[in-house]
Amino acid sequence: MKIFLLTDCPSPYQVEVLNQIARDKDLTLQVAYLRRKDPARLWSTRLISHEFVTLDDGIGQLATARRLASEADLAVFNYYLHPHAESLIWDRAVLKRPWCFWGERPGLRKPEWAGRLVRFWKLRWLHSSAAPIWGIGRYAVDRYRIEFGKSRKYFNLPYFSDLERFNTAKTSQPPATSEPIFLFSGSLIHRKGVDLLAKAFVRLLREGYGARLKIIGDGELRSSLERTLHPVRPFVEFIGFVNWEDLPSHYAASHVLCVPSRYDGWGLVVPEGLASGLPVIATDRMGAALEFIESGKNGWLIPADDEEAVFNAMRQAVSLSAPERAGLGRCAQESVSGHSLQQGAVRFKQYSSETVANWQA
Repeated sequence: MKIFLLTDCPSPYQVEVLNQIARDKDLTLQVAYLRRKDPARLWSTRLISHEFVTLDDGIGQLATARRLASEADLAVFNYYLHPHAESLIWDRAVLKRPWCFWGERPGLRKPEWAGRLVRFWKLRWLHSSAAPIWGIGRYAVDRYRIEFGKSRKYFNLPYFSDLERFNTAKTSQPPATSEPIFLFSGSLIHRKGVDLLAKAFVRLLREGYGARLKIIGDGELRSSLERTLHPVRPFVEFIGFVNWEDLPSHYAASHVLCVPSRYDGWGLVVPEGLASGLPVIATDRMGAALEFIESGKNGWLIPADDEEAVFNAMRQAVSLSAPERAGLGRCAQESVSGHSLQQGAVRFKQYSSETVANWQA
């Protein structure tokens, strides 16, 4: 089966799963990246071992993508907010040959009606067809079913990554200390809720609890975070940007992962933390958190944009005994034990086959 996939840019995470899919000898995967790099991301380059074109490399690349999309048995569109994406979706829809949309959970940004209006226009060919939708997580599937109706097929295909490299608990342990170490890993921006985490951490220490905070990442809130955390600065470590291949050692040296995002379509950091054996504090506006987190079992699922909820979860975490925290950590690893890169490739192939076999123009 020949599959064409359109997506945004070659992040290390996406490249590794597409490389895995391309290893299947029953598939020919051809990928069109809309741009070579996201200037807001400092990711290191990952070796791409699948066939690809990059559309911002020149006008001829769009013509190549059009040809690949028209010749494929299945076209998968993982992006729509770009003129080239709209054009390629339109081309494929006109052909009335198998295609699908693969997207994160809609309705996360506020106001929701504005996002819905944009999707109604940008994805008008999806609205007017019976093309299947692959939701990135079951809550994405639920939201798309509400917005696009029940008269089409829906599949749950979340993002997958190599979680085995985060399973470091067997060979590495966090430092022996009576003070739990909270870890944040992500961009230092408003959407990630790191400002809420900083305020909650200051309050935690002011109320007499012992803890430390490690912050991985960089972004526009760095200066304001330093000001907020100044009263407890000896207990805070700003690590800065860390290449994705170096993240596992930082997870292994921590006790609890904090992901207080105001919204995130998926949030790969959640399964990474769970795979590392860390209980995770995450919000109910994150696809991965809704998929995996069970409060009291492997972490805390809290309301988004709620500083009090962040503080209460951190207070519960810091009050745990070492054996209790270890028990949550074991459950954390178990909760993502089936979420492997290989399983992701298997599901991609399965859903591709079903989409083509059951296609209705």
